[in-house]
Amino acid sequence: MTESIMKNMPTINSVDGFNPADFTRRLPNEDGSLSLYLDVKYRLLWFRLHKPNGKIDTEIIHVDEKSAVVCCKLYDDKSDPADQYVARSCAQRFLTSEKFGDRYLEIAETAALGRVLAAAGYGTQFCGSTDLLGDIIADAPIDMAAMEDAQDATPDSGAHVMHQVTSTASPQAPATPVPTPTSVPSKQNKPLSLDELLNTMTLDDAKNVIVDVGRYAGTSLGQIVMSNPRDLEWYVKYYAGKNLALKAGAILLMNAATTKAS
Repeated sequence: MTESIMKNMPTINSVDGFNPADFTRRLPNEDGSLSLYLDVKYRLLWFRLHKPNGKIDTEIIHVDEKSAVVCCKLYDDKSDPADQYVARSCAQRFLTSEKFGDRYLEIAETAALGRVLAAAGYGTQFCGSTDLLGDIIADAPIDMAAMEDAQDATPDSGAHVMHQVTSTASPQAPATPVPTPTSVPSKQNKPLSLDELLNTMTLDDAKNVIVDVGRYAGTSLGQIVMSNPRDLEWYVKYYAGKNLALKAGAILLMNAATTKAS
């Protein structure tokens, strides 16, 4: 069903070997229907692949004991003047009594990142309308039922077949294969626990984990190890999000660094 829907999706910011539709997940709606959603971490990955010299500037506009406002600007190139950004978006979040509700600054930053990436065309067609910690949703998602109705009502035209999910068994491999991030669980298997990840993850796997929150969002743990290895300690001690691969990778890399130092 996803393949038929994606046939009518126009290609935006296409990258050889990377199909964002492969990383979407289905979110249930209140009426029982499903919507497609692309997590912010995969929007960041998409942007880094498409614009390796691009940058995202994050600015804290306001923060106090109750709320935070964060704005992000996206640039095609890190050398672009400050006023020549491609997109700019802001997000506000409030302190709540819910789990992780005290992390409103971090959540506001993730929301702003998701919004600015969607505004620049990285995931505009795969966004939702509900806030989830670590998966801050910025826009309306694709209504799969509506898409199917539109497809049935519109004759199939080759001019619109721009973006299609391909099988991994395709005989023609992409020119630049992109490894699936470590944090992606199998759709058919139960997500791994932290202990299971620690027992199965290699150091190379750990280095390839993409950070999806905070000031290092969009950066791999391997890059952090090379530039600021001590910053891994925060993910080891304080990170409590849903991305267990991030915490497991930080633990493995910290242990490796400690062993090497001793």
